[in-house]
Amino acid sequence: MMKPNNDYICCLIFFFLSLIFTSILWAGQNSAWHENIDNRFGGHLRFEGGATGYDGGSYFEPAGTGTGLDGLANVRLTDKLVLSERIYFEAHYEAFLKWGDTYEKKVELQKYFNPSGMDKRRLLDLTKTVKETEDYVLWNRLDRLFFSIKPSWGDIIVGRQAVTWGNGLIFNPMDLFNPFAPSDTVRDYKMGDDLVSLRFNTELSGEFNLLYVPRRDAATGEVDFKSSSVAGKFYFFAGDIEMDVMAARHYDENILGLGGAGYLGDAAWRTDLVWSTLKNGSDRSGYFQFVVNIDYSWVWLRKNMYGLIEYYHNGLGENNYTNAMDDSEIMERIDRGELFALGKNYLSTRIQVELHPLFNMYLSVINNVKDPSGIIQPRAIWSMTQNSNLHFGANIFYGKKESEYGGFLIPGTNYHTNAAPNAYVLLTYYF
Repeated sequence: MMKPNNDYICCLIFFFLSLIFTSILWAGQNSAWHENIDNRFGGHLRFEGGATGYDGGSYFEPAGTGTGLDGLANVRLTDKLVLSERIYFEAHYEAFLKWGDTYEKKVELQKYFNPSGMDKRRLLDLTKTVKETEDYVLWNRLDRLFFSIKPSWGDIIVGRQAVTWGNGLIFNPMDLFNPFAPSDTVRDYKMGDDLVSLRFNTELSGEFNLLYVPRRDAATGEVDFKSSSVAGKFYFFAGDIEMDVMAARHYDENILGLGGAGYLGDAAWRTDLVWSTLKNGSDRSGYFQFVVNIDYSWVWLRKNMYGLIEYYHNGLGENNYTNAMDDSEIMERIDRGELFALGKNYLSTRIQVELHPLFNMYLSVINNVKDPSGIIQPRAIWSMTQNSNLHFGANIFYGKKESEYGGFLIPGTNYHTNAAPNAYVLLTYYF
């Protein structure tokens, strides 16, 4: 029997008590307090269908190969309650229904590979599985639940929220908090985290951000400072260049970052350099990550065009990917969802063509320079109506055996990590 999710209930009680308390305070200061309230409700409905091919010799072989058909339905409800120019609450609720051959294969693979469970590190468990069978799973969660106060000097935001740092557009090493994977093509909402965020306006034509992310130890379930993050970032201008200086204590390791962004003619460039120490006991003191990109928009044959090229270096990467999966430092960062590459150097590109104001085509390539191997992502988005769009595309992998994307041997098994190519279609309605 599933244990009741007490964090879910406590957060809802906290939200409504905070709302009542703030309303009473505001009423005492302004007899017409109710006239200042503004409630903004929205969200989306999304349906996704896909077909995936599974190769023989891959880790899917114990569960069967061939072509699999899959489906995912998702509803997101968003609500922003503005009590004044300085105070507002925001909550986002999501529900998912997932079914199909890929889900069934992963259920079967648990018998063989015993993968780790859901992320247990967050301060609050705001995800609840409603129904789980061998054929489908239904779950829901609160992905945003925070209140914001805006004093004269900046912002105070407390609760589950999304924070994005860094200048990377495909890889983003300075973004420590639930970054998007480089292969993510749908980036409407970034997953939220439980944290306290402060923003200070400064007299140096910039701003200072400070945040604290309390987390639980994955083994004990107790709140643990060594599993938490404290980070600060100063944003300012140096002439015409936008600069970021970042420092963090993240999972008991020190991280320093320096970033910049500016223009080269009509093109925009961005770069980040990040140094991370490693825990005591590692044979390395630390490692660098570096990303630099440049993008440019132009008109060709009366069509709006956009191009991006990005280089990423991962100092923690390995040239032998089977050995990389035995590296605890690499696998820990992959498990935390902050590292997405086993290799060292990647050159990625993206091009967009606006065939019609309502129809755009994209082609992205993520390429491991050493192998070479990578992923090709053709896709298109059709804005069907003012409130809906149709997004369809594919993920195609290339590379020789023992390359990162072509498939390499999984340690301790006879199976390879052959990536499964897939095609998909998403229909989204916004309200």
